[in-house]
This record gives sequence, C-alpha cells and structure tokens, in this order.
Amino acid sequence: MTTRAATQASVPADTMRALCARVLTPNAYRIQGGDVREATALLHGYVQLLLCERDGGSQACTDAELLLSHGPGEGRLGAWIHMRALARVCRVLLIERQVRQRRNRAAVDQAPKDPDLVVTQ
Repeated sequence: MTTRAATQASVPADTMRALCARVLTPNAYRIQGGDVREATALLHGYVQLLLCERDGGSQACTDAELLLSHGPGEGRLGAWIHMRALARVCRVLLIERQVRQRRNRAAVDQAPKDPDLVVTQ
C-alpha cells in the first residue's frame, strides 16, 4: 500500500473513500502491520481534516473526537480495530459533508437571482 500523508486541506473525497473501502473490505485482516500503521496515520489525518470543516453536533463528530484522542489498543488486533473504526467514522463524515454540500448548492440555486428584488412578508 503506497499512500501519502494527509497534509493538504483539500484531499479529494475519492481518495478518502478508496482508503476507507480498502480498510473495510472483508479481507482487511490480511493487511500487513506496516500498512496498518500507514493507513491509520492517513485516516487520522483525514478525520482531522473533516472535523475542521464541521462545528460538531453529530454522533460521528463525537466518535471521531474520541478516536482521535485515544490511540489504538494493545497489539496488532488493537491497531487493526482502531484503523477500521477510523475508516467507519471517516466514511460517515464524508457522507455528512456531501449532504451539507448538496444542501448549500440547493439553497444557492433557490436564492433570488435579481439583486434589486425586495422580499416582503
């Protein structure tokens, strides 16, 4: 698995989704130890980036903050479980971001186009 660290604020959502899918496949138990560490570091960065876009409030944000504040458990199994938990939270945060973006686009599309238009009730 060759990946880059999540240092930019504009990591493509497809890149995040691909890593989440890789980690959450049924064969993920075959991921080697070094790849688990690398994937966990990337997911940690992705979740931090997604949380920066939010102001909290959802259960996914709460779960993400909890996962970021605690490291993986003991041994390889603990690291594997932590990696998969980060991937699940990352996937939910991506979906929430997509829903927010659609709502924002819909609100912009419904806004009056005439700047001189006065709305009264």
